[in-house]
Amino acid sequence: MPRYLILIVIALVLSVSGGIGLATAPDPQPAPAAVPLPAVPAPGQDLAGTIEALQVTLQRLPEDHASWASLAVAYVEQGRLTGVPSYYEQASEAADRSLELEPDDNFSGLAARAAIASAQHDFDGALDLADQSLAINSRGLSALAIRVDALTELGRYQDQLAALRIADRRQPSTAIAARYAYAFELRGDLSRAASILKKASDTGVRSDQSYLLTLFADIQRRLGRLPQAAQALKVARKATPDYLPAQVSLARLDIARGEPDRAVTVWQRVVAQQPLPEYVTELGELYLHLGRQAEARKQFAVVDATVTVLESGGVNADLEAALHEADHGSARRAVRLAEAEWGRRHSIHVADAYGWAMHQVGRDTRALELARRATALGTPDARFWIHRGSIEAALGMKGAASVHLRRGLAGDPGLSPWQRAQARAVLQEVEGSR
Repeated sequence: MPRYLILIVIALVLSVSGGIGLATAPDPQPAPAAVPLPAVPAPGQDLAGTIEALQVTLQRLPEDHASWASLAVAYVEQGRLTGVPSYYEQASEAADRSLELEPDDNFSGLAARAAIASAQHDFDGALDLADQSLAINSRGLSALAIRVDALTELGRYQDQLAALRIADRRQPSTAIAARYAYAFELRGDLSRAASILKKASDTGVRSDQSYLLTLFADIQRRLGRLPQAAQALKVARKATPDYLPAQVSLARLDIARGEPDRAVTVWQRVVAQQPLPEYVTELGELYLHLGRQAEARKQFAVVDATVTVLESGGVNADLEAALHEADHGSARRAVRLAEAEWGRRHSIHVADAYGWAMHQVGRDTRALELARRATALGTPDARFWIHRGSIEAALGMKGAASVHLRRGLAGDPGLSPWQRAQARAVLQEVEGSR
């Protein structure tokens, strides 16, 4: 998953908590043509407690359609955090019950269904359901946020900006501020994204801090500001000690600080709680870097098992599986998976995965077309530029390859050291032969 889902993911409060008024801010520069971020609850809330409280409420008020919708969203988030697909089934049942009780004007039930579709990577469905919800209540924050997410994931980046402006006018909030920050980040303006996140964390409620400061720390790390990243994570973890995305950010910060053994310990805690394919792959690559081959193989086997579990729960994991297969499995299977995902959506993340898979089977002309799509926004994702440079190297474009490989290597000191070593080897070959 992309960072916003891994990033993606990753609790997000959808309550209004002091909007920062971004609707009048200058738009990011248009460019040629992506965490959806989850709905409630906030990082500081006890999710299990929230679910239990809603269940108690529904025992007393079984006809309360709004509480059924809230329970559905809580189950979605529990499914995201645990990786247990049965929570999506429970979410679907709760949303169905909400819509049975109020079939006509139930914007919250439709928003819950949109959240389920988004969590399962059905972004066309999420967009349609969010639009249906907003047709009933145009100020529904959950639907407004999910609509932005779906457009981002579908690669409709100009529509994303329009949806952000609408959402910020109707419901200025930390939820929308975070999405505005991500829009700037996608377009390469990390400083502006960091400024938005910092302002939102300073003016928002305490329960938002872990979420916002973790995003802020990630950007600081990628800018090479490691002390600032460490301080932000210290505050985030103090506010919510068990906030998993902060642990992920800490593992990458340990890599940036040259402490891979500490990173291993943190990654082990992360995957024990949430074995998302991208997390497990990153731990496996760290083992490879440290020469712990057998442990790496075990992690890569876990990736395959996790993808199977996710798919059994209705979650489309083709993008994550394609990236894993391209580097550590079957390149031909990576092409099939990425091609299928490209048929569903044309985001820059899918373009990157598809292009990298095509490169791995030697189809570099098509791979370069896709790599150019992936980097068209100027997104400072280290792997995007490393992939593009590696493809250019295979095509004999040594000057471009050198520029883009160096850009990727400079892009994030927390990049997987195995990925970094692969890129350096290609760069050495390119520059040594010039």
